[in-house]
Amino acid sequence: MNTNGAFLSALDGFANVDDHAVKAIIAAGSDIALLITADGVVQSVYVGPEAAPANDFHAWSGVGIYDLVSEESRAKIRDMLSRARSDEAPRWREINHVIKGAEDFPVRYAAVSTGEGGNVILLGRDLRMVAQLQQRLVQAQLTMEQDYERIRQIETRYRVLFETTHEALLIVSSETGRILDANSAAARLFAREVQDLTGRVFANRFDEASQTELVGTLAQVRGDGRERSVNLRARGDNLQLGLDVMLFRSINETLFLCRLTPRGIEAIEDAGLDRSLTALYRQASDAIVFTDRAGMIQWANTAFLGLADVAVSETVRDTSLGDFLGRPTIDLNVMMTNARAKGRLSVYGTSFRSAFGVSLPVEISTTYLANAKPEGYGFVLRDVSRTAPSRSVGAGVSTEAVEQIIDLVGSTPLKELVRGTTDVVEKLCIETAIKLTNNNRASAAEMLGLSRQSLYVKLRKYGLIDQEE
Repeated sequence: MNTNGAFLSALDGFANVDDHAVKAIIAAGSDIALLITADGVVQSVYVGPEAAPANDFHAWSGVGIYDLVSEESRAKIRDMLSRARSDEAPRWREINHVIKGAEDFPVRYAAVSTGEGGNVILLGRDLRMVAQLQQRLVQAQLTMEQDYERIRQIETRYRVLFETTHEALLIVSSETGRILDANSAAARLFAREVQDLTGRVFANRFDEASQTELVGTLAQVRGDGRERSVNLRARGDNLQLGLDVMLFRSINETLFLCRLTPRGIEAIEDAGLDRSLTALYRQASDAIVFTDRAGMIQWANTAFLGLADVAVSETVRDTSLGDFLGRPTIDLNVMMTNARAKGRLSVYGTSFRSAFGVSLPVEISTTYLANAKPEGYGFVLRDVSRTAPSRSVGAGVSTEAVEQIIDLVGSTPLKELVRGTTDVVEKLCIETAIKLTNNNRASAAEMLGLSRQSLYVKLRKYGLIDQEE
């Protein structure tokens, strides 16, 4: 007997469902319909013509409904049957049927009681086509995300290359002649910000004679696609520039890649000087350090890393230079204050402490880099541990003071001469400390290793402070 016929015939035996119209509605409104007995067994199965053919659903007849669904769907079936037998309003629930050797079969069911013996009809809509569409949508979304990540990686690489090169590069539209993008080197060349260059007409960056030549060159490159070079003169400062233009296509538009190079003897000399200074910075035997205005290390050469017993420069970057000095706060403030006031501080003697606590005497020269962007300080440190003993003898005594002491030989006992020499040296040291700290006596006392009270006593002793003060 045909299972669909058995199902419809079974409906004839139940009250309130013997009307032919009801059976027609079930057949027309369902892809799959199951008649479930009170024991939870599938009594009859109806498969509509719209159901996706994939399995022999008629084999479900006589099988327990809980054996035909996945484990997570059993609670839903139990709730649906209970609500139907309680005459509650039906709710559509998505159920996954388990089929051996195939993927789960999703069906959207609503449960309706037949009114006799606790039997329930499950009216279902085949969701396999919907599930396939959802799977395709998810796959498309994953593909889009992968493409988006790949585009971001490419853009990041492009920006890194674009910004780290020392050449001035600009991307110019071949249709409008406007600047679409420019790197920092190009912005510095025109003394503008990158945002100020973007969207501006490229030709307006040059004088009138150069504009005509530039327009002709761009037209030739756009016509045959061959790279060309031309010499131009910038507007305002009349800087002579060499322009190399290359045409390339980006999706549906053609763009110019423009590379600008300063021309002339001055530009060549500046480029050579930059290379020489870079080589000096890297290969110098003296330690060279560049800091920001707060004294935080931005760059340090190999000699400094050796002095500090540090393997890589990243270890000391954004670390205060004062952390390596004998008197961290005092030494650094004294050097920066004097350099900022006078432009430079020729020699400043202090001790240097490595990362492992090794201390050695150094002489430091400091330069205030007011025109740097951002402004900061340059320090040159020299290890004087080998020459420190010879320099310390009589280093601070002036020629006049020595002559005065020599004149006293023979007329003054040696003991008094030594005492007087000590006073001269002590006075010179105090004067130097006061000068270096810009009359900051607390800092001078710390620099000299004295208490503030002791420093005041010595200041009065040598007449370096008024008695009233």
